[in-house]
Amino acid sequence: MHGHMQNSLRLYMLFEYVAGGELFSHLRTVGTLRESAARFFAGEIVLALEYLHGLGIIYRDLKPENLLLTSAGHIKITDFGFAKLVNSERTFSLCGTPDYLAPEIIQSSGHGKAVDWWALGILIYEMLAGFPPFSADTQQGIYARIIAGDITWPR
Repeated sequence: MHGHMQNSLRLYMLFEYVAGGELFSHLRTVGTLRESAARFFAGEIVLALEYLHGLGIIYRDLKPENLLLTSAGHIKITDFGFAKLVNSERTFSLCGTPDYLAPEIIQSSGHGKAVDWWALGILIYEMLAGFPPFSADTQQGIYARIIAGDITWPR
């Protein structure tokens, strides 16, 4: 964030312009990524998550909509609304996007940094397959499939 402003009605946050748009829009246009592109993006995300985790921060909302592409083709993570500084090993907040939630978040058993690695696995699957692994008609259906580990593997 470069700066912020506020008036009596709104808070404004100024961010840099990221010319490539969301990874979500790119995936919807191309369908799937080549393995080399998915590997490159995953590598950049690994570095970002390692950095955040080193600071004690769990991101908790990794998904294509929160990943921006620079004009040079690099990933920038945005939307830290669910990020949390965790002083202990576990937290119990229920937050995130249903398709990307780890089982321990759904079961409210307490979660830590591992939920970001789970979400990265879901993201890699989606980049390569073109859809998330635990799709269902309802949110409860998605949760049931995640808890059961019921993954649909494409050919």
